[in-house]
Amino acid sequence: ATANNGRIIEEPLADERPVAPKRMVFMLAALILGLAIPVGIVYLHDLLKYKIENREDVEAITGVAILAELPLVKKTGEGSIVVRENKNDLMEEMFRGLRTNLLFMLGKDERVILFSSTQPGEGKSFVAGNLAVSLAYLGKRVVVVGMDIRKPGLNKVFNISRKMEGITNYLSDPDHVELFDMVQRSDISPNLDILPGGPIPPNPTELVARDVLE
Repeated sequence: ATANNGRIIEEPLADERPVAPKRMVFMLAALILGLAIPVGIVYLHDLLKYKIENREDVEAITGVAILAELPLVKKTGEGSIVVRENKNDLMEEMFRGLRTNLLFMLGKDERVILFSSTQPGEGKSFVAGNLAVSLAYLGKRVVVVGMDIRKPGLNKVFNISRKMEGITNYLSDPDHVELFDMVQRSDISPNLDILPGGPIPPNPTELVARDVLE
């Protein structure tokens, strides 16, 4: 009885395109994900990496300005002094730039420069020795002191025998050893003197901790 009373008010209308899924929405979402995922991976990589790769990484982590960048050089059998007077090769220019920046930073009464490293073999003796030579060529009076008495590297840089007397002889017996007698004149420049580390002692930590070092 109810069916007989029904009538069609209006013919139904249908879109030619399907209501779902909407292809444009999926394409837009895929595009956003395609851009966001690589950017996120790169960001996480930079955020989580522990390796220092360049100068910017060092400055960002330490907050310390970089004075110079030095290229790696091959080791030679006759010392490791690569700075020569009146030469304009790459290494000479690098150390000249380091020298200029360092002198610009130092105050008028600041005359002591300490070189250190996180572990042996990173080049502190090489840099200290060549910078000392560069300063000597500039006319500065320089004394290089080899305080790495556990694994002395300054002797190798200047091609000095490890048996040469040095700072350890003075620290072991300061009452009977004259410090200035341990200083060696350098044949590289009349402005450069060298105080080697001396023979390797059995107690390097105790020697360095003595008050006489002041």
